[in-house]
Amino acid sequence: MQMEEKLYSLDQLEALASGDQAFVDKMVDMFIHMAPESVDRMITALADDNLEDLGAAAHKVKPSIDMMGIVSLKQKIRDLEQWGKNRTNVDMIPGLLDEVINTLNDVVQQLRNR
Repeated sequence: MQMEEKLYSLDQLEALASGDQAFVDKMVDMFIHMAPESVDRMITALADDNLEDLGAAAHKVKPSIDMMGIVSLKQKIRDLEQWGKNRTNVDMIPGLLDEVINTLNDVVQQLRNR
């Protein structure tokens, strides 16, 4: 099986930690637990047509996505945040949310196996 591409980079987090591996591990663990909660919240918000809450959930997970170096989601999570808050591009939200969810789930899996 081909080695899958790493979807995250801990470079920024490691720079912030200044060699404190325990800090890096703690932040990774927090992300592993928080990301699925954010995913669940966004799924529920979309199902309830509560796009404002979807935007708020996207806003909440945004700094973590940036800190974990998940470059592929940097713009997507911002789009979800804005579209949710402003109820714009509503027809595009489900597809974009799927992409974000799949990537977050993959990142969590990769981080668990690192």
